[in-house]
Amino acid sequence: MRLIVIAAALFAAGSAAAQVPPAPSPNAAVHDGASMEAFSRLCLQNGPSYDAAIAYAKEAKWTELASDMAMAFTPVGEPAGIEGWTLGDGDQQPFAALVVYRGKAGDKDIEGCSLASSQVDAPAFEKRFVEQIAARRIGEEVGEDTIYRRYSAKVGDREAAIAITLPRYPKGTDQVTISVVAATEVAN
Repeated sequence: MRLIVIAAALFAAGSAAAQVPPAPSPNAAVHDGASMEAFSRLCLQNGPSYDAAIAYAKEAKWTELASDMAMAFTPVGEPAGIEGWTLGDGDQQPFAALVVYRGKAGDKDIEGCSLASSQVDAPAFEKRFVEQIAARRIGEEVGEDTIYRRYSAKVGDREAAIAITLPRYPKGTDQVTISVVAATEVAN
């Protein structure tokens, strides 16, 4: 996953500040569709924004994720900042977590978001994502149990490096992780 950090260093920073829609109710049901919706709003609509995601999570009263667990979903080796939250109530619903981070890739400041979700139809999840932002596949690595696919796409006004970790043998109740990394957006 560290490869997407290198790709992110190649992208230039955008110029407009991210705007985040109002937070959903903290009691809203979160499942594959709703967790992808949160990821779409916070990470894909205008590109990742560390500060905006933290403000959104506080307003939504999401439950904080332990920092060591958040690091497990982060493609950046030594982030300058990292925050994560579980989505949903944790008892009745499959696991879903959103993690935001910022750091450096070479001399570029970067921001990123990751979504980890269980009980997902992995092929449908990937198809929805690719269609939603017209992502272009730029590479793939196949492991014993997982497939790691790299994409490039324009998110907001920025080019982003995106990685999806999928099961090699999907069962319809899969675990997936998706990360998007882009150069830090500069406000005017």
